Amino acid sequence: MSAVQPRLCPHTRRSTDADMRFMKAWLEAQEEDEVHGTFLCNWNLTVEAHEASELLVYVDEGSQKAVAYQWGALIHPGILEVRNDMRGRGIGKALVAHRLAEAAEAGHDILRIQCTPRSSIPFWERMGFDVQKSSDVGMQNVYAFRLMPRMLEVPDEGERVQVIMEWYPEMRNWKPETPAQRTQVIAGVREGGMIHLSERALCPSKVADQDAVLRVTVDGEEWFCGNAKHGRAEDFGVQHCPNGFFLDSLWPDELLTD
Repeated sequence: MSAVQPRLCPHTRRSTDADMRFMKAWLEAQEEDEVHGTFLCNWNLTVEAHEASELLVYVDEGSQKAVAYQWGALIHPGILEVRNDMRGRGIGKALVAHRLAEAAEAGHDILRIQCTPRSSIPFWERMGFDVQKSSDVGMQNVYAFRLMPRMLEVPDEGERVQVIMEWYPEMRNWKPETPAQRTQVIAGVREGGMIHLSERALCPSKVADQDAVLRVTVDGEEWFCGNAKHGRAEDFGVQHCPNGFFLDSLWPDELLTD
């Protein structure tokens, strides 16, 4: 999947009181017309985002009116809505690209959104988000994640190694044949017993809607396998971030595989 390049959009800005009055009017009109994907029911949350200066709007160049908005900043589930008559013009894509640029500048590693309505799933996949798979076919809420790549500096001296990070759902603890849901192959440098990674290893907190299990091999040798949220994983180098886990280096010490 090709990643969307983060970029700021010149037609976006933080919302004003005038924007709020105008947007509420077109949301009410859409609600009355039963337009699919209208979120007037969440207006109180939209107001809270506005009051916290966290509501991003897209301003139409011709009318200079707010015709779309987003809150949640892609860090946690929020709302993205484009006025019905302005849909299909790339406005939603521009808002998301703006948010991606903000997230990259802020150093966020893992973004998380809720795909509501479900018809929005193809859009979010085009924007570089991976839909969280689940064995529960009846689940009402569908979430998607986007990992923000980050290259790291490694020592000039040291032994070059290949590190493979495999992320599994917790089911692997009692069903070893469970396949990995995400695999990263990362070049590393071993120095003084520690391995420095050339790229940050990332994984959402949930894998297939279960707690994440991490298996690490270095040059084909298993170094670690266990739940990412447990203290033993932290001793190995797993760190917590909003919406998941990351590793910049490996600290094997006397740790052995289970």
